[in-house]
This record gives sequence, C-alpha cells and structure tokens, in this order.
Amino acid sequence: MEAIQLHDKEEEIVGTVLLKDNVEFSQVTDAWDKYLAELDENDFPEIYEFVSKNWDICEILSVEFYQPR
Repeated sequence: MEAIQLHDKEEEIVGTVLLKDNVEFSQVTDAWDKYLAELDENDFPEIYEFVSKNWDICEILSVEFYQPR
C-alpha cells in the first residue's frame, strides 16, 4: 500500500489518499494537478470531491494525530 499527501498551490496539506492496487504514483499526481487546474481561483481544493471524481485510482486515508500532554 502506498499513500500520498496532497497539497494545495500554497503547499498546505489538503488530505491523504491511499493508492488502489496497480495504480502508479504519477496517475494520482497527474489527476490531482488536473483537479487543481480546474478549480476557480477562489475555490479551495476538497479531498472528498477529488476522490469522488477519481475513485478508481485512490481512496481517502483517514489519519488521526495524537498529541501527548
């Protein structure tokens, strides 16, 4: 299994996706670049929207962080 963190144009993390079997890293990154290019200037990229449009190559990877006290 391979996961990719996807970033917006300002390099902020938008989300993490898990590549499906037999999918190459470049397939997801190419699809992400195309998705970002299609957004209006004021729209923020949405990881769930991206995955719904590209469900055949990736799925959401939920990541939780633990911060000790």
